[in-house]
Amino acid sequence: MAVVPARHRVGDGSAHAKVILIGEHTVAHGSAAVALPMPAMTAHARAAHASNSAAARLVPEGRPGVLRIGGPGFRPGTGPELAVVAALRRWKITGTPLTVRTDTRIPVARGLGSSAAVTAAAVHATAALVEQSLSDTDLAAFVQVGEQHSHGRPSGVDAAAAVSRGPIQFRAGVHAPIPIAGRALLLVADTGVGAGPREAVGIASARLTGQSGLQLLRSAEQLTENAITQLAQGDWTAVGRSLTAFHELLANLGVSSHILDRGVAAALEAGALGAKLTGGGLGGCLLALTDHPDTATGIRERLHHSGARHVWTLPIEGARNDH
Repeated sequence: MAVVPARHRVGDGSAHAKVILIGEHTVAHGSAAVALPMPAMTAHARAAHASNSAAARLVPEGRPGVLRIGGPGFRPGTGPELAVVAALRRWKITGTPLTVRTDTRIPVARGLGSSAAVTAAAVHATAALVEQSLSDTDLAAFVQVGEQHSHGRPSGVDAAAAVSRGPIQFRAGVHAPIPIAGRALLLVADTGVGAGPREAVGIASARLTGQSGLQLLRSAEQLTENAITQLAQGDWTAVGRSLTAFHELLANLGVSSHILDRGVAAALEAGALGAKLTGGGLGGCLLALTDHPDTATGIRERLHHSGARHVWTLPIEGARNDH
């Protein structure tokens, strides 16, 4: 077994938020999903050897967002800790305890992949500290270890999206970049109400059983496949229709809410081509699509009037240099 080298005083890492365009919940049952990175919303981490003086400056005692990896009596108890431990084991590194500080600007419990991004940043920082190369595939696998602890049985789309640099299609544990023609704008609105991912998964899973559940899955698969084709064609009007139809499907699954439905209706009334909840549902965020900046301004104002706490604008365009 190797011992952690002490040449570097610190290692830095970062990762971004994500938004699911279409495919929530049904992706866990084998259907496809489309996810987009939100590069302007990031999580950062910095790792140091616990014995270094840099570690004391890095993570003052009692500071939140501090991981202490290794040392006497250490047992990983959080998603990021489990992911870092899995990475160190893969690299056959043991010995010096590590300290990792994490910071995030990504709102938690909003369906934006906050936990996956924090975990990815922590693994990135550790890899930089101990001088290990880290492929996107390996990083996603380590993040998934953390997500399994945090969310039970996640589909893996958050882990994949946290390491992707462009729009991806995700299905059955495999992700790949997708072609997109033209450009549009996606407004992502935070309702201010925390999402309930575990509760939502239970509700959706219960309704995706039996013959009626199979029909819903088939409908979801068709809508998602349609959206993927429409993105490749740059047919934003059709993409919008697919998104709105998927929101109605999610509402039938029982994972929407009054505040989400109200926001979706407000966005559509303001001229959005389509709108839907994003993420687990029962709160969290919703998204609205437009292909015109002037319309985006009106949608943003209407979303704020309907109760949205924050509204972010995300350009949608083809993937560039994803791998």
